[in-house]
Amino acid sequence: MFQVGNDRPVNFSSVMDLPHDSCIPSRLESRFALVFFIFCLGFSFWGVQVGWQNKHLPGVEFRQAQTALSIYWIDAKNDFSLAYPTPVLGKPWSIPMEFPLYQWTVAVVSKVTNWSITKAGRAVSIGCFYLCLPAIFLLMKRWAVHPNRRWWILSVVVTCPLYIFYTRGIFIETMALMFSLWFWVAFERAVTEKSKAWLVVAAAMGVGAGLVKVTTFMLYLMPSGIWALHRLWTAPRESRWLEFKWMALAVVLPFTATVWWVHYADVIKGLNPLASFLNSGNLREFNFGTLSMRLDSEVWMKQARIIFEELTWLPAVGLAVVAAIIGRGSNSRAILGCLAGFVSVLVIFPLLYALHDYYFLANTMLLLLAMGLALTGWLNAGRWRVFALAFAVAVPLGQCWGYWQHYYSIQERDAPDGNGLTEALRALTKPDEVIVVLGEDWNSMTAYYSRRRALMFRNDVARDSGVVESALRRLEGEKLGALIIVGKQDGAEWLIDRAAQYGLMEAPLCVWRDARIFLPKERLTESVDCVLNNYFHDVALSPDFKVPRDHLGGKWFTMAPLKKWERQSFHAMTPQPVRFFSTFGPALDESGGQTRFGAHPVTRLIFELPAGKHTLRTTLQLPDAAYAVDLEPGAKTDGVEVVLYVLGPNGEQVQLARRLFDPVNNPGDRGNQRPLHLDFTLIHPGEVELFFGPGAAGRDTHDWIEMGPLQFLRSD
Repeated sequence: MFQVGNDRPVNFSSVMDLPHDSCIPSRLESRFALVFFIFCLGFSFWGVQVGWQNKHLPGVEFRQAQTALSIYWIDAKNDFSLAYPTPVLGKPWSIPMEFPLYQWTVAVVSKVTNWSITKAGRAVSIGCFYLCLPAIFLLMKRWAVHPNRRWWILSVVVTCPLYIFYTRGIFIETMALMFSLWFWVAFERAVTEKSKAWLVVAAAMGVGAGLVKVTTFMLYLMPSGIWALHRLWTAPRESRWLEFKWMALAVVLPFTATVWWVHYADVIKGLNPLASFLNSGNLREFNFGTLSMRLDSEVWMKQARIIFEELTWLPAVGLAVVAAIIGRGSNSRAILGCLAGFVSVLVIFPLLYALHDYYFLANTMLLLLAMGLALTGWLNAGRWRVFALAFAVAVPLGQCWGYWQHYYSIQERDAPDGNGLTEALRALTKPDEVIVVLGEDWNSMTAYYSRRRALMFRNDVARDSGVVESALRRLEGEKLGALIIVGKQDGAEWLIDRAAQYGLMEAPLCVWRDARIFLPKERLTESVDCVLNNYFHDVALSPDFKVPRDHLGGKWFTMAPLKKWERQSFHAMTPQPVRFFSTFGPALDESGGQTRFGAHPVTRLIFELPAGKHTLRTTLQLPDAAYAVDLEPGAKTDGVEVVLYVLGPNGEQVQLARRLFDPVNNPGDRGNQRPLHLDFTLIHPGEVELFFGPGAAGRDTHDWIEMGPLQFLRSD
């Protein structure tokens, strides 16, 4: 155990037995403790399943997306190699951080169960957390906690809000915690009992902990190491070598495997120049911090905020403190030791714990053990037993309330997996294409939710044209599907030019919030169709991009087969035409909040109408430039002939109404939105044609006539 202050460390070899009779709970208390634990376990199991069907990843989403991205491509490529893919920094696609045991497990579970990666990842994390519970139960023997009182401690553990929320994330943390706790148990059992079986378990669990997440393993090596040093110090001289040998056998494989993996991962990351910042040497200061970080009040304030707001229900900690005071003397060293372990990693890894709340999944277990030991310590003391039981119940229930109050709404809220950008990228790019991203650092969310491999340039790297050029060259043999530039970034224009040489457009086709999206030139029409025919949240065509409509000009078109965006020009007409002819293609102007249809001659619109009396209502206008006073007579519009026909069975035209719109000679036609009302009667249901043609001189120059919203109203 930890040595605190001047206290003599606990001799664990002497306390790993059942407690004396005065600490044995009654049969009623034992049964109640077990039933209450089952209730708490049920609450925990309910909590981890809240939002089970939701596809998004609440809680440090960028980190979950990075792990999920690796799993997706391991599964997609059936790549279970040690150099597993995490395609966010271009080729080579592998930038291994942790050993991929969690990723492999999730990929296999996903294949076997046919679950999505999200569900499989949650299931594996949840399973690892619940596999921690037997280890905790066995661990309580080292502190002489009666088996029937261990249920109180487990109740505190399973109701912890932080664990309920983050246990369901796509994180490696609970797997690392599971391995570390089992190593702690197995290490002490192997050395104490000289058990080869426990020795094998200790070595295996230590290897797993060191490979999956070494920072978690380092935390749980501390109590094991202090226990080992105390045991060697107090052991008879003649048995010290034997004790040391058993200890060494338990840790040699974990230490060797951990060192090997760090070296191997560095070698693989070294193959990609963009991943050099992830090398263990370059991360040393970030991981272990500096003296100035440890003295920085802002770092401690960030850690304190997480502790006070996210780990547990704060009053529950207060109740545990009261319990520890009343039960003074019982479990006090164990409680202080656990608290020391909880705080130690905040000093060892100051920045990691200040920036990432999910890192607390490792050390919060020690805080919970301290709280549980405080509660059982009061029960052991025998003072005010009823109040002690009330506190033992109140702490887990308070944590349940804390989860409900802080995490439930976050976890329960349904949200799409990704955003409008990633949804659009899935539709606009092909699965085997690569997206290039500038302005999102190396955040894996865009790559994961779009299910695409990515070459992401961090802002500092994008300024180095040589590095960018080298990264693009390494994509030889790959097809670029899109370039996404978020915000105004240094080096953006140079990157746009280089991407254009790989077949992308020189200007963005569409935008998403402050992101510009450049797509392949060869798929321009297809991409326009995709953007205009689908709804991607906050995605729109770039304001500078003009939708090509000339392919709809010069011949007759039937409306029904047209795509949604091709029909967009007619959306202000009621009913919409069934056929149309437009010499130059239909155009729509919605500037100034007004909708105007470009009806430059010759434009012919065919409508189907029922029999009866009708009124055509719309507005017409020609711009001032079409009839300005200072223009030569031949340079002015000669007016636009607007004719309404009823069509016979063989297409013959019978005129219903005619109107020459001529602002040159008719002052009433000058200005904007000049009304046009035409009344007519149809004897039989059929088709009518609204015709726009040149004026009396037969010229169509300067005939830039625009029509406002059009309605055919029944007037009978």
